[in-house]
Amino acid sequence: MKLFLDIDGVMVHANPHRKIDHDEDGFYRFDIRAMEALMYLLANIDIEEIILSTSHRFSFSLTEWQQLLSNRGIKIPIISRIESVMTPQKSRCEEIQDWVDHRHLKVDQILIIDDDHSLNGLPSDIKARLILTSPYVGLRMRDIEEYLSS
Repeated sequence: MKLFLDIDGVMVHANPHRKIDHDEDGFYRFDIRAMEALMYLLANIDIEEIILSTSHRFSFSLTEWQQLLSNRGIKIPIISRIESVMTPQKSRCEEIQDWVDHRHLKVDQILIIDDDHSLNGLPSDIKARLILTSPYVGLRMRDIEEYLSS
C-alpha cells in the first residue's frame, strides 16, 4: 500500500501559538503520540511506499527524507513525493487525486494521512481511505483505531 503522508498537523501540531521543537538534523521533532500512532499503523498495514504530500516535500532530497524518517524510526523502503509544484490554485485534494489518477491506482492501494480539509472533496471511495487529523494536535491513536475499525 502507498501512504500519502503530511507533516504539519499530522506528525507535528499546526498550532501557531505553540512552539515546535527541532531534532538534531534541524527538522521538526515528531510528536511522540503521533509517532506511536503511525508506528501502530505500520505494524498493522503493509506500507510499501510513503509519498510525501507535505508542503515540506521539496525541503530535502528523497535520500535526505529517507534518512530523516529513518532517524525517527520510520523505515519504509520507498520514499517519494508528489512532484507537482505547489500553487495556491491547486489544493491538496487536487494534488492527490491527480497523482492517483495519473498512476491508475486502485483505491485499496492507497491511504492518506493529512489535516487538509480540502480532502473532504475527494470522491467518496478515496475519502474512505483518508485519516483526517486535527491540525492542532496531529495524528493520534484514536485516528488509527477509528480507521482500522471501519
